[in-house]
Amino acid sequence: MNYSLNIGEWNSIFAVPSSIVDKYIKLAGANSLKLLLYLLRHGGEEFSENKLKTDLGFTESGELEDAALFWIQRGIIRYSNEEKGGLAASGAVEKQTSAEPPISSNVLPAESPVYIQQTIEDIPDVKPNERISPVNVDSREIAARINTDPEIRMLFTEAEKIYARPLRPRDNQTIIALVDHYGLPSGVALMLLSYCFKAQKTSPNYIQSAAAGWAQDGIDTIEKADAKIRFLERQNDFEQRLRDAMEMTSGLTPQQKKYLAVWTDEWKFSEEMILLACTKTVDQIGKWKASYTNKILENWKRDGISTPAAADAPKQPVMQAAQHSSSFDTNDIMSKIKNRYKN
Repeated sequence: MNYSLNIGEWNSIFAVPSSIVDKYIKLAGANSLKLLLYLLRHGGEEFSENKLKTDLGFTESGELEDAALFWIQRGIIRYSNEEKGGLAASGAVEKQTSAEPPISSNVLPAESPVYIQQTIEDIPDVKPNERISPVNVDSREIAARINTDPEIRMLFTEAEKIYARPLRPRDNQTIIALVDHYGLPSGVALMLLSYCFKAQKTSPNYIQSAAAGWAQDGIDTIEKADAKIRFLERQNDFEQRLRDAMEMTSGLTPQQKKYLAVWTDEWKFSEEMILLACTKTVDQIGKWKASYTNKILENWKRDGISTPAAADAPKQPVMQAAQHSSSFDTNDIMSKIKNRYKN
């Protein structure tokens, strides 16, 4: 008589690395987890996109690509662009122990260079590429570029640290647009993202609007980006002081910001003079109105007034000025008349 353990479905099991559960169970979406479980079940095998979509029931456009990109960005899944290639679980998945997944050559296709972490200073200064029409880049193309382009991979790796959470499809589109559409070098793109998050202006629309402005201003080096950020931070600080002085509870309107840019950038007025003009506006019309302040500063600019003392100095009476500018001397005429009738 023979004996065996009747464990039913437990006769066929596969391992799920504990590090995956510990680090990503809250972060990974349902589709990403579904994809990883499938690939772990078939460890070492590669699958085409069509096969995965069919077996996993992915019917929506981009559904598989978005699910895979989460793991590709962490080196858990490797991706091949070859005609017969596809997706497969990386061998590195079973060896992870650190807080951050290792980045090594076995994550990349054989023909790809080994990724070495770069700092912002390591990235060469390049001129922005010619502007292209905005298009959506699908997750499959982003994944391929992460695998094959060290700078793009560095950009997404560091961007995820700035976001402090897994990147979503809209985030990926925004990040790739900084380089592809607006032509910013990777290091400059990271500095832009860092500034936006520090300023708590993190919407995709704001980030891309800022990128358009940087591109238009030719911000194409680390040094220029640093100078731009310093200027913006000073501008933001002054905006806050202006709001406090005028007792404003809301932010400046776009039109008010345009006025402020003219006063500081074009007319080169100091903060002291701008605040003085704002105060005079309130004194004269009972409220702060940027267009009225603009008239005051415009007159000061015309008259060469650049200090509070000059702004508060009384004007000379018009009649007195006219007398000094007379074309004849009355005293001289009276003297000639007296001399004529002296004898």
